Amino acid sequence: MPDEPPFEHPRGTMAIVIIFGALFALGWLAMYIFRFLALGAPQH
Repeated sequence: MPDEPPFEHPRGTMAIVIIFGALFALGWLAMYIFRFLALGAPQH
């Protein structure tokens, strides 16, 4: 059928990728702050 629009990714897919990326970044930051800095960064 020639009238079909070109294929596009659904917006929901990008939203899921962004949400999971943000959750990963927040988890990494929390681990860095509460585990690494709470123990004391090595002083050189």
